[in-house]
Amino acid sequence: MGVGRLLRVCVTVAGIWATGMAVPAWGDERDGSMLRATVPVVAGDGAFHSQRALDRFLDVCGAEVGYYAVQLESQREIAREADRPVCLGGMTKVFCLTELFRQAEAGLDLDTTQLLVPGHGRVSLRQAAKLMIVGRDNAAADALVNVLGREQVNAVPASLGIQGLSDTPLPEEAGLHAALDSRLDRTAPADVGLAAHGTARGMAEFYEQLFAEEVVSKRVSRQLLDALSQHATSFSDDWRDAFTFSGQEGSILWTRPPHHYGMMGWALLLTGSQDAGGELRSQTRRPISVCVWGEWFPASMSAQQQRALLTRVTDSLIAIMEAPQRAAKQLEAGPILNQL
Repeated sequence: MGVGRLLRVCVTVAGIWATGMAVPAWGDERDGSMLRATVPVVAGDGAFHSQRALDRFLDVCGAEVGYYAVQLESQREIAREADRPVCLGGMTKVFCLTELFRQAEAGLDLDTTQLLVPGHGRVSLRQAAKLMIVGRDNAAADALVNVLGREQVNAVPASLGIQGLSDTPLPEEAGLHAALDSRLDRTAPADVGLAAHGTARGMAEFYEQLFAEEVVSKRVSRQLLDALSQHATSFSDDWRDAFTFSGQEGSILWTRPPHHYGMMGWALLLTGSQDAGGELRSQTRRPISVCVWGEWFPASMSAQQQRALLTRVTDSLIAIMEAPQRAAKQLEAGPILNQL
């Protein structure tokens, strides 16, 4: 297919996405100006097939978006703001889950030991973990952290040798609020030491270790992989049947009028999808570790629209990893975006 056919039509960010969803025009809230740019509608799946095309779209998308993706067998990586500290939100719950399974390996009984989770009553540690990961229940996460020990949970990234993450990835409520308050000052960039903050590269490293079964032990790594693949979230429109998506997402909306801070993101391990019999449906899919985040979403941008944007980024990263040579031929041949 030629470039002319591929780039069938250009629309503004205020127009219709390649996925067919209408999106409002999001202004740059820093100076009040309206971002206006033509964005190519690419292919039939709505994904960008080159990093250049993706990044040029993100330059005008109305939010600040970063990512890091690495194909684990070839170590080929693509990145945008991969070492910029941002709030990770619920992505850091994986460290609570890691500590839970570590203590279970040391003798903690996950089925007979119970704890009180507000809204759910007394449940076992295993049930609380499912509420935390599958149900994205913050109360269950807080209850587990208190039982396991906040200091032990927060020490997990350092114990794995992971760089680029805060020493307090799961802070107490007051610490989280203080960190979010500091983010409302757009003139002060975030620091990696800020509670609940970290980098896309750092989060992706956790999933690289998970794939290598090096998170605590092989047994703990396998338990984590199983638990993190049971989430209810769909992180992809185009590749959901081609890969198993194991990971966790996070989102935060923090407002102190007239200031507003919103973030959403996820960190994932993508492995070959399996059928009901446990057989790989695609032996050719190579594992990918990826972290995608967005922050400073405009107040007018709904959570659904935020998710659609980050899903499109995720699909694009997978497409780039899956077929980099085809992508280069199709989309780098000519100009794909023109400022109005």
